[in-house]
Amino acid sequence: MKILVAEDDKTSRLILRSACTKWGYDVICVEDGQAAWDLIQGNDAPQLMVIDWEMPHMSGIELCQRIREQFPDNPPYIILLTSRDETQDIVEGLKKGANDYIVKPFNIDELQVRISVGKRVLQLQNELHKTNNVLNIERSIIENIIIGMNADAPFENAFLRSIQSPVEKTSGDILFAATCPDGRQHVFLGDFTGHGLTAALGGPIASDAFYKMTSKGLTMAEIGDEINLHMCTKMPTGLFLAAILLEVNPQRNSVKIWNCGMENILFFRNNTFKEIIKSTRPALGIIKDKLDNVSTFPFQANDKLYAYSDGIIETANPSNEMFGQNRLISSISEMLSYNKNIQKIHDDADAFRESKVKLDDITLIELSC
Repeated sequence: MKILVAEDDKTSRLILRSACTKWGYDVICVEDGQAAWDLIQGNDAPQLMVIDWEMPHMSGIELCQRIREQFPDNPPYIILLTSRDETQDIVEGLKKGANDYIVKPFNIDELQVRISVGKRVLQLQNELHKTNNVLNIERSIIENIIIGMNADAPFENAFLRSIQSPVEKTSGDILFAATCPDGRQHVFLGDFTGHGLTAALGGPIASDAFYKMTSKGLTMAEIGDEINLHMCTKMPTGLFLAAILLEVNPQRNSVKIWNCGMENILFFRNNTFKEIIKSTRPALGIIKDKLDNVSTFPFQANDKLYAYSDGIIETANPSNEMFGQNRLISSISEMLSYNKNIQKIHDDADAFRESKVKLDDITLIELSC
């Protein structure tokens, strides 16, 4: 294994070179921090480093910090040599990126042990890095398969506007829409527990049931029962599917609603918020009981229903304040008043979030009469 020794003192440098060579390392020596930094930029740079704190052109502490910034994923192992033995100096060195330290004048046997520890850490880190690369490749393949399966779904966007914003490449939120042979419109919005690949695995199962059964003219209740059965019997324990199922009759004057563990549905009439439609059943995959929690609403011109996953109202700002239902209602009201694109709602949540990291998938639909 290669080891970089950065030490401006010639005597210490010779001692370090001699000792490390004796221990079986391929030693590369430099005399200052800048030379060490330049060497690290090349191919096949050493991952194990012994760096002196006090060096010309660039100090060891600055070198540590730069190395950590440039190599966040698979960083080298740095042992800092220092004549400073005060606790605050040691703490500063470790905070700036050193993995270990040894105080001058150093004991050769102690140095050998500390370098051996670094070697073991790097070997484990490299094995983990290789394994992680393999897993990432396999994950990408699975993600592309899931995305391809979802892309084949015959989504019909008549009377619908939507926002879909996943955290990862694949989403734990699902959205289906199709029309029965007799003209009934079916819409299914679901939110699996969690997000990303694990949550997305259930999407193709639900999609297949939804589109096949809709094309055969089955009712939304029958489709919901079938998906619930799949969730209960085929999916891992603890993976649930909160869902909203909507069925609009062919005359578009009535809508059946099943809210199974999702957030409140928002009902607007003539661009004015009127009421909420709460969940009346647990998420799918928890109990095998049939979906008998239907609510039927009269639907008329200029009526709109808004259904959404919890990602939008749980969007948090840097103060950990949630966007919440009231802000969502205000955003929808403003969008309708000024006849803006539905993307405005997502933009409002994004602006509210500011610099806070996005943590959950966001999906929202608007169903019009």
